[in-house]
This record gives sequence, C-alpha cells and structure tokens, in this order.
Amino acid sequence: MKLIRSIFALIALPAVAAGAYTLVTAFLSFAGNGGREYIPFWLGIFCYMVFQIAFYKPLRTYVFGHELSHAIAGIISGARIKKFTVGQESGSVVLTKDNIWITLAPYFFPIYTIILVVIYVLAGWFTDIRLYYPYFLFLAGLTIAFHIALTIYILSIGQPDLKVYGVFFSYVAMIAVNVVVFSVLMAFAFPHEIGLGELAGQMAENIAGFYFFIYGGISEIVTAFRTTE
Repeated sequence: MKLIRSIFALIALPAVAAGAYTLVTAFLSFAGNGGREYIPFWLGIFCYMVFQIAFYKPLRTYVFGHELSHAIAGIISGARIKKFTVGQESGSVVLTKDNIWITLAPYFFPIYTIILVVIYVLAGWFTDIRLYYPYFLFLAGLTIAFHIALTIYILSIGQPDLKVYGVFFSYVAMIAVNVVVFSVLMAFAFPHEIGLGELAGQMAENIAGFYFFIYGGISEIVTAFRTTE
C-alpha cells in the first residue's frame, strides 16, 4: 500500500510544486505591493521571530496546538478521545480511530491562526470588526510565523507521524493541503489584494503548463531514443 501511495505522490508532485510556486509568487507579489494598512501583519511576523530568536521556542504551546489538531481532526472523523497529554517538548493523543487526516492534521493546519479567524468571524456578528482589522493582522502574522517556524523545527528533528503513511507521501500531502489552506487564509486576510478565484485559476493554469512541459520533455526523449535505434 505504501508503494501505491508513493507512486501516487510522485504523479501528484508536479501539481503540488506548481501550486506551491503559484502561492509563493502571489505572496511575494503581495509583499512587494501591499499598502501600509498591512504593516501590522509584517510586524506580527517580525515580533514572533525576534521572540523565538532572542528568548526561546514556546514548544509547550506548540505541542498543545499540535495535539489539539490531532484531537479536533479525530472528532470530525468520528473518533473519541481516550487520552490527551502535553509535555514540554512532546505530547500524545489516543483516539478510537485513525486516518491520514488525523495523523497529519498538525502539519496541515495552523491551529492558532484558524482559531483566530473563527473568533474574528464570530465577532463580526456582534460588532464592526473593521475597527479591529489591524489587530487581527498582527495576530495573524504572529500565529502564522509561530506555526511555520516551529513546524519546520519539529520536522527537522524527525516525527513518527510521517512514517505511518510513508515519509514521501506525507510530505507531498502536507504541502498540497498547506497550499490550499494558506491560499484560503491569504484571500480571507487580504481580500482586496488576493482573490481566491483568481489565485485558483492561476494555479490550474500553472499546473496544466507544468504537466504539458513534462509530457513534452518525455515525448522528446522517447523520440530521440527511437531515432537512435
């Protein structure tokens, strides 16, 4: 089964790479052209990075969010929580069932950013949230920097979660879902700068172009090989 998943991941890799390229390009374009109203977002990222570099990695907070992601994915999948523990640098959740979404959920979703978005949306039912948009941007930058920095850190020291479905397949799946999640988050946070439909259209165009490029390259190799026979 792992072999089948690896083959599937290999086939999907060009699409994932093209999607990631499109997302990064859109984000860099936004970074270069965004207005002054987005300064709180960049300040949030800067503040977190300074905090982690100058003081320490808030690993217990990350571990809690990591295990909470497993638990929430499990509940959504119909599982029951039997045990939930959080330590300084590790934790565990015991559930009555498991699947790929439960296993890899912490690497798919920036849990604290998503909680922030939910609170922000719910607050909009009771008040004019436009007044709090700068604070939302600051906390969004802070939580996203927190998630990315510490996820990269824990992946660098090895995670048994990735071995359950195969490391290669897990990484491809993680990147694919992260592209979708961060595309939605960017479109939500910066609606006047990034359109989700436009971004999705550009991704589809780049993915198709990538596969056509690969197909063309393979066709040329096959033609050249046949010519030499």
